[in-house]
Amino acid sequence: MSIIKKDLNDGEVANTNRTIGYFPARTSPKEGAFDWEIAKGVVVRNLFNKDVSKDLMVKEEDGEPYGKFKDLCKEKFEERLDEPKMWEHIESMYFSSEAFFKIAPECLLFKILPSFTSSKNPLGDLFSSLMQDYYNDNPERIKRNFLEQQLVDTLRSERVLKKHTASRYSKNIEEAPYLPFLQELFCQDIKFLSDHPKYLIQNLEEFLKLYGYLYTAQLALNIGGFTDEPFVRPVYFILENEIASVERTDLVKQGHQRVSKSLGLIFPYLTMSEAIQDVASQGRRIPIWSLLKQLRSEDAVALKTYAVAFAKQRETEFSYDTSNSDAQYWLNALMQLSIKQFDPGKTRASAHAKFLKSTETELCSTFVRSRGRVGKILIMNQDYLSLLTNLCIGQNERLLFHDLLDAFSARGVYFDKSTQQALIKFYERVGNVERMSDSGDAVYVRKTV
Repeated sequence: MSIIKKDLNDGEVANTNRTIGYFPARTSPKEGAFDWEIAKGVVVRNLFNKDVSKDLMVKEEDGEPYGKFKDLCKEKFEERLDEPKMWEHIESMYFSSEAFFKIAPECLLFKILPSFTSSKNPLGDLFSSLMQDYYNDNPERIKRNFLEQQLVDTLRSERVLKKHTASRYSKNIEEAPYLPFLQELFCQDIKFLSDHPKYLIQNLEEFLKLYGYLYTAQLALNIGGFTDEPFVRPVYFILENEIASVERTDLVKQGHQRVSKSLGLIFPYLTMSEAIQDVASQGRRIPIWSLLKQLRSEDAVALKTYAVAFAKQRETEFSYDTSNSDAQYWLNALMQLSIKQFDPGKTRASAHAKFLKSTETELCSTFVRSRGRVGKILIMNQDYLSLLTNLCIGQNERLLFHDLLDAFSARGVYFDKSTQQALIKFYERVGNVERMSDSGDAVYVRKTV
């Protein structure tokens, strides 16, 4: 059975570009594709494989999303408390919007109740794709005081939390991972966080923003080379208090400026992939590099027919050999045509420019800074560095500094020699370095969790 749509031979081309999978591609952030609160709720749902019971769901216009849960807690406490007025103190301590979501990770499930079927889900879908079917069925638990434990016991009761049985994706279409190497590390790192629940609560948004950028950068740098399975590409950062200069060539040539040049491929390639593969029948979306491997020789006719029709509909120059019968040739042609439709001066160019702007603003700006003649570079502040260090050390108590650098690199985070020296000074300053010899050859870095 072919992986491509049966109707490509009809020569019908939609007037709009649609990308549903692998990236929250939007031509304007106003469409709500970058809601980090929703994303946090989706990740926690996937991580613990739990949903809030439908009986406790509250619509957005009806007030606090945890309002019915609060009423249930009040009922439980009043059964146990001799002084009814005690509830007022408990309510003020734990049920303000700032306090409630810090009680336990599962409280974040209430973030996704009002907007579960809204347009705010694509960012959550990105992380669902990174998680695949992973969940932690035996997470660590926090030791709590009596009052908090009563709240958490009620929260984790069968009346409140149910097993998540629906699809993890908002459109009910599964996705094979686009970046398998990053997907594996994401699951490893989210497990580490779930084994340290307080640290998870404190750092989940920062964790997602870090991986949001790493995924964006690696997708941009890999998507054009779809003849091979993606592999990690170097992306260079410096610490925020370092001085950048044009002499630091890795920082300039293999930093965000390189990523930025490749961002323009994401929207065209993913929309074309969505247009030609038979996602509905398969019930599963696959990346372009996997699509290429599954093409059959007889798919060439349909792809060629679609390429001719696409170029005509988009009023794009067509300069391909129609006698060629290789399916890979026509897949390459379609990807090239998908880019040409956004050429400067064409009517679709402005939509593509808006996609690039929203991607830079929402997924890249946390780490990108402009430094004069050097241009845009990537910076890592102390909070993100500490988080990344703890993730990379993971279940170990410490790592050799060079092994830690390898763990950074595996996630796509590279540092040049100058920044490596700055890293050691930072670790010494915060007190998590061990030197095992006077020569300094064996430098270990300890985690802080």
